[in-house]
Amino acid sequence: MKKQKALYFFMGTSTFVEKDLAIYKEYYDVRTFNFDFGQKWKIPFQLFEQLIFLIRNFSGYKICYIQLAGIHSLLPVLISKLGGKKSIIIAAGTDCHSFPSIGYGNYQRTILGMATRISFRFCSLILPKHHTLWRTNYTYDKNDYPEQGIAYFNKGIKTPYMCIENGYDENKFISKSDPEENSFVTVAGLLHKTSQQKLKGIDLILEVAKHFPTFKFTIIGGEERFFSKLSSNIHLLPFIANNELPSILSKHKYYLQLSMAEGFPNALCEAMLCQCIPIGSDVFSIPEIIGDTGYILNERNPESLKKLIENLPAEDLNKNGKSAREKIKENYSIEKRKDKFKQVFEKFRINE
Repeated sequence: MKKQKALYFFMGTSTFVEKDLAIYKEYYDVRTFNFDFGQKWKIPFQLFEQLIFLIRNFSGYKICYIQLAGIHSLLPVLISKLGGKKSIIIAAGTDCHSFPSIGYGNYQRTILGMATRISFRFCSLILPKHHTLWRTNYTYDKNDYPEQGIAYFNKGIKTPYMCIENGYDENKFISKSDPEENSFVTVAGLLHKTSQQKLKGIDLILEVAKHFPTFKFTIIGGEERFFSKLSSNIHLLPFIANNELPSILSKHKYYLQLSMAEGFPNALCEAMLCQCIPIGSDVFSIPEIIGDTGYILNERNPESLKKLIENLPAEDLNKNGKSAREKIKENYSIEKRKDKFKQVFEKFRINE
């Protein structure tokens, strides 16, 4: 049977974009459009190219998938709506969040926020990566909104939604070595921005590391030129390719995910598969991902983090690397994500 044509819009290739694309290709003849959002002066030209792409493919496609809502989702959603076609947005984080204290989230920018709202209201279906991206109370940091999520920032929205969590390959992320005692690691990008350091909780790590001079704290994605006056137990590593991460993660006993906001953090789940014991902030999907296999920081406070680290036991029957790996294997496999996508495919009867 000839596959139907589908369009896939995204902003930059990444592991989760590539994994979803592989799923779509099992069912569709997929045409892709990578929207370059890196340089703002390019946006008008990108929109024009996107319009031409939609016109050329208009007669052939019946459905389009869009990674995140924003300026890049506006034309696909509106043209699909006007043309009687379906559009589905995979909501992952920045399109669901707003943190004025650090200027983070689509709704912090007028045009971007408007495009996000229009896209969510007129698309056919929203696929948040976790139910907390739809709406949730927020208490981790008192400086921002007491609630977060799509429904909170889009009052009265009636677009249907279905949550599909990320999925991971247990055979790709495995422990490569025994971890060093009292070693901590985290992965973050865009750390040249002070706001990003705060968003990812890097500032907390830098502050608390001073109190544990014999402990090792590794920041993957950091460069010395982005920081000043680092304590000697802070180890910075540049960006590391995804296939090289397991060997680095496995050398550390604990993984720190102290973000102010997350959608469904890949690095946390990948580290847990590598048998790192997770320590995460009490935000969005993080507590559910960790469960009883690790530790939760309830408030954004360096003193609270210091106490948590001071009280880490040498051994714990539940909170350990093996249970962390099993938690991800059982709950967030790539097969489970595929199965949920199949429900979406059947809903829109793509094989007819």
